[in-house]
Amino acid sequence: MLPPQRADHYLNLTDARVVATEALRTTQDNIHATLEARAMMILSGTAGNGKSFSVNAALRHLAPHNTYRVTFRARPTPRDIRHELFRALALPGEPPARPIEFDTVLKDALARGFHVLV
Repeated sequence: MLPPQRADHYLNLTDARVVATEALRTTQDNIHATLEARAMMILSGTAGNGKSFSVNAALRHLAPHNTYRVTFRARPTPRDIRHELFRALALPGEPPARPIEFDTVLKDALARGFHVLV
């Protein structure tokens, strides 16, 4: 799920408040439109411009209960992606051994509701 709100900013500032900057409002508007369309979105930019902060703040407001974090290593294989989704969705039991069974488990889990994968 989303990190604690205090961890949104890399300095973990106690009692800090979010300020609705132009970049934050734009990110929130774009994420809102993406969620409504049930589509995909990519946010890019140079390091230190607040991408992660803006995404976390927007999703905390727009989709706090169905946001899941996924982290892939460089050049993930289909197996890596399956296992990371299994972990992020906190599916019960052990991951299936065969890809076709694994895909069925993931498709069933994802079909049960709306999920935001970050």
